[in-house]
Amino acid sequence: MGRTNRRGERRRRSRRGRENAALPPLFCLLLPLLLLLPPLFAACAPRARRPARSALLVTLDTTRVEAIGCYGPYRGATPALDRFARSCVRFAAAYAVVPLTLPSHASMLTGLYPPAHGVRANGPWPLSPAAETLAELALRRGHQTAAVVGSVVLDETFGLAQGFAHYDAPARPAHATSSHAAERPADAVVDRALAWLAGRDRDRPFFLWVHLFDPHAPYLPPPAFRTGPFAENPYFGEVAFADRELGRLLAALEDDGTLAETTVLVVADHGEAFGEHGESTHGLLCYEPTMHVPMLLRLPDESRAGEVVTETVSVADAFPTLAAALGIPVPEGGEARDLHLPVPPGRGVYVESYTGCISHGWAPLAGWIDAGGKYLHGPEPEFYSLASDPREERNLAGTAAADVTHHLAALGRIAALPPLPPAPAAESDPRRDALLAGIRALGYAATPDVPRELPSPLAIGPGPAPARRVEVHGRLLVAQELVNAGRWPEAERILREVLAAEPGNSFALDRLGIALIEQGRAVEAIAPLARLVAEGAGDEHAEVNLALSLAAAGRTAEAIAHVQRALALRPNEPYFLDVLIDLFQRTGRSAEAERARALREERRRAGER
Repeated sequence: MGRTNRRGERRRRSRRGRENAALPPLFCLLLPLLLLLPPLFAACAPRARRPARSALLVTLDTTRVEAIGCYGPYRGATPALDRFARSCVRFAAAYAVVPLTLPSHASMLTGLYPPAHGVRANGPWPLSPAAETLAELALRRGHQTAAVVGSVVLDETFGLAQGFAHYDAPARPAHATSSHAAERPADAVVDRALAWLAGRDRDRPFFLWVHLFDPHAPYLPPPAFRTGPFAENPYFGEVAFADRELGRLLAALEDDGTLAETTVLVVADHGEAFGEHGESTHGLLCYEPTMHVPMLLRLPDESRAGEVVTETVSVADAFPTLAAALGIPVPEGGEARDLHLPVPPGRGVYVESYTGCISHGWAPLAGWIDAGGKYLHGPEPEFYSLASDPREERNLAGTAAADVTHHLAALGRIAALPPLPPAPAAESDPRRDALLAGIRALGYAATPDVPRELPSPLAIGPGPAPARRVEVHGRLLVAQELVNAGRWPEAERILREVLAAEPGNSFALDRLGIALIEQGRAVEAIAPLARLVAEGAGDEHAEVNLALSLAAAGRTAEAIAHVQRALALRPNEPYFLDVLIDLFQRTGRSAEAERARALREERRRAGER
């Protein structure tokens, strides 16, 4: 049967050959012209619409690089990301700029390092309106822009909403007594992201940012992720839950054809420490567990799928990379690089943590990482050859003078970058107290509202190296947890022990004042709060807490002055006005009390409008 078919096919081919050989001469002359007609008609026909240039940025909060299976060695928590990684470029040496959520995301959205964009901590210092964010560039070009974030640490109050036509953050709580008030789970975030995608204009490209906060402490995954391999390690249960929901988002994009038109960048804002170098969680130090992060880039045509880039990159590279994906030209000369292009082998990146400096009076920490190693600048310089010493156990700063000099020169270049003008002092927002309370509940220290001059990355501050105070930092985190739980006497004991060794520790002074007031011992709170305010390390809430303590001691005139200072920082804060009215009434200053009442009512009506 097969042979008959082959012979029949040969006969058909032979017949076609004879027929072609018998074509008339005129047809042979016209044939070349006929062959030209299809391209001519195609040139006149309407062109097919090019795929829209869209970009999706997915940020994974607090995600250690080895928690992602494709990085290893931990397997089983991220099946969705591991499948997705097969279509991606994987960056093996990607670094956070700061081991904190807000400043790291500020770098992703601006392409600037913290000394330039000015966001050095979570909380009161927002991104300057002078910053030009990726969302602003996209919006000006007619792209649809949206963000769905999982934590109030990224609330629009802190400046990252610039350029997002739709900015969806967790509802602001009236009160925040635990970190649950500060976040929402990955399934809720993905639901809202999918709702926005379903309602968008499919004829226009978009830039969407989705932030999954779940792996952040406390580690409380849903019940389905507390059993089996996650029973003893709930952190990885949180990672697995976030992975499942990210997989749901990516599957929906693939099912409706959007993924084929979209560049996707998945990156962590920072990692998490599990006791390495004495650190738990993150924020204080700049060692690999909190700074080395996963980063995956998927191009719409899946070109470069499976490629591994070993050169050093930064989360700040998200800005030019996604700008290029959106068709937006970015001025050359910045520190951040478009990762569509080859990364130079000698490329280095900047890292820092000013947490110890801002919150405790310790020295700042700044560093430079490249293929040659990692240098951390401070009172006790550190240099590590990451290739041979990935756990950073052998400090070579005393024997690697040439490397240290090279890295110091790079830090000098960063220190010389012009900073953005700071954000203007914000008017009071009734939402803000709950936001900052939620951030404090996560274990982060309060910072003063008025930006103060911070040391240069090249400076060696007068305080101790943060690595020398890691045990103290851990005890303060425990004290914060006790404050969250209302266990004031236990918190007081730890805070007093810390202050016995470090009398000027601003975090401990602030929390001790609160613990004493909550125990009905406001007069005793005067000493720690007065020192905090006198050293310029207290925010407006510290001013009011000091005022309440002074009033309890009968020092009402001094109390009024401190409330007025708080109102100078937050002129519309209703609670501050209530305290001021009460103090005026106590001292018989009725006319001033009435004026304060009128101001409070005026602010209330303005807020309602």
